[in-house]
Amino acid sequence: MHWLIWVLISLVFYGMMPPLVKSAMKEIPSYVAATVTNAILCSLAFIVAKIQGYSFTEHLSFDQPSLILYAAGGVLAVAIISYYKALELGPISSVVPIFGMHIALASVIGFIVLKESITPTKGLGLLFAILAVILISR
Repeated sequence: MHWLIWVLISLVFYGMMPPLVKSAMKEIPSYVAATVTNAILCSLAFIVAKIQGYSFTEHLSFDQPSLILYAAGGVLAVAIISYYKALELGPISSVVPIFGMHIALASVIGFIVLKESITPTKGLGLLFAILAVILISR
């Protein structure tokens, strides 16, 4: 399937997640909510990987790519747990746009660390993204 279809599916479903989580957290603590939703994520990802025929032991070890992946998992854990706590404490209309700035931050890291090319259009897009978050989160 074309990547655009996958990202549109992701957009729709990820857009539905914060309101559902925020609603559930009226009675369920953020750490419990993060644990349950991410346990479901991990379980389904494992099932899909196995159905696709992937072997975890074949792809994971203590080599550099695996260690980078483990670090990414740790970073993701801190990010998601913090995001859920922010959703529990703050208004969704402010929390989600600020959290969404991770896209701009990742782009900047891509330009600086991965030496990806930055164009005037991409630079302008980053500025507009920052402006949009400032306007939406107020």
